[in-house]
Amino acid sequence: MPRVFDSANNPIDFCLKHMPPEEVAKRRYGNVGNGPDGRGNCFGHDCEHPDYGGDNYRCHSCKKVLTSEDN
Repeated sequence: MPRVFDSANNPIDFCLKHMPPEEVAKRRYGNVGNGPDGRGNCFGHDCEHPDYGGDNYRCHSCKKVLTSEDN
């Protein structure tokens, strides 16, 4: 499941090729703010996501449209 939530609870989607390892993702996205409603750090790695398909989701790194192969 190639989705990261940054510490502010924003979803960031990746294709399988560009999904960063957890430690890299934590350095990049794990300390960019607090989640909504005072929840604190909402960082998450390899989180659940909606089914990729169509033209709704793109890789954060390469901008490729995500397909069912990236699920």
